[in-house]
Amino acid sequence: MAPNMTSSRTAAPINHGGAIDAAARKYGIPAEEWLDLSTGINPCPYQVDVIPAIQWQRLPLASELAALGDAACAYYGIPDPAYLACAPGTQALIQTIPFWIRDHVDVSAVHIMGPTYGEHARCWDRAGHICHIHETAADARLDHAKHLLASAGPGTVIIIVNPNNPDGGLIPVQDICELSRLARQADSWLIIDEAFMDCQPDQSVCPMIADMPHTLVLRSFGKFFGLAGIRLGCVVMAPDLVTSLSERIGPWAIPGPTMTIATRAFADTDWQQGTRQRLHADGLRLDREVTTKTSLALCGASDLFRYYDGGDCAELADHLARRAILVRLFDHDGAKIRFGFPGTSDDWQRLISALDDWQVRS
Repeated sequence: MAPNMTSSRTAAPINHGGAIDAAARKYGIPAEEWLDLSTGINPCPYQVDVIPAIQWQRLPLASELAALGDAACAYYGIPDPAYLACAPGTQALIQTIPFWIRDHVDVSAVHIMGPTYGEHARCWDRAGHICHIHETAADARLDHAKHLLASAGPGTVIIIVNPNNPDGGLIPVQDICELSRLARQADSWLIIDEAFMDCQPDQSVCPMIADMPHTLVLRSFGKFFGLAGIRLGCVVMAPDLVTSLSERIGPWAIPGPTMTIATRAFADTDWQQGTRQRLHADGLRLDREVTTKTSLALCGASDLFRYYDGGDCAELADHLARRAILVRLFDHDGAKIRFGFPGTSDDWQRLISALDDWQVRS
């Protein structure tokens, strides 16, 4: 068993966003009164229509799964449904893949480009792999990954979150394709987590997957569509791998209601385009409010969250929390803070008023 299995990464709880219940206990404010800006989930979700009662009563049908696969392929630009496997959330894939991959790869080492989503390291550690986290600046991540692949032995796995969480760093699609080529050449493997890619679909490598046999691409449904609770994640990869992982996941993993909602959402191009425009504008609006009313500076971004730098991050987060507004602090850097976007005019006014109060007291 690898020594990392007993490291603090596998033992200490990970500081995820969205812990409203914990914030409610800490500040003595009922959970239902909080404005949660601690996640990167779209606050204006796709409209969920009435689900036929029969879908709650029977097992999901193969035809429903096929329809979901076709819709996802069109949305992600995948050449064929044979390149797609679905699971009950991307987190389920992150936990399953480190164990399943042993059926196909003699993994020698795992390298994660950090700082990033902590569950990647934890899940590879738990599976007994030798796991290294490389703390890299966003603009150095590509060169560092190239350096690792240049000296990689067979069975090396490189994991990159793109755009990265929490700093929003984006490696352009052509460069990811080059990393994929290097991984194949070195008999190594590349895992690209595109959980936050929906706002920039032209930067996804999903359409190129037929030429990337040593690459796995993770996609998340819940963040962009604002429906994290229905639990749907996808992995895009070579068809033989899809068949194997689908067998490992097993039948009926995706509930029928989830399939119905996601199939509709994947096909609703008008909603998708309007949402991308709104999220982009909301990000710029948030930047104006935060950077003019605090000493924070923007240091990273996607169109689902903003990442700021400043010495008073913890004090500002506490100020907001006392007004039942939750933002995200980070264990890896106390001078960083992440904001999601308010979803309604009332929510925006709550945040603006709290920032106005901060500006006055500062």
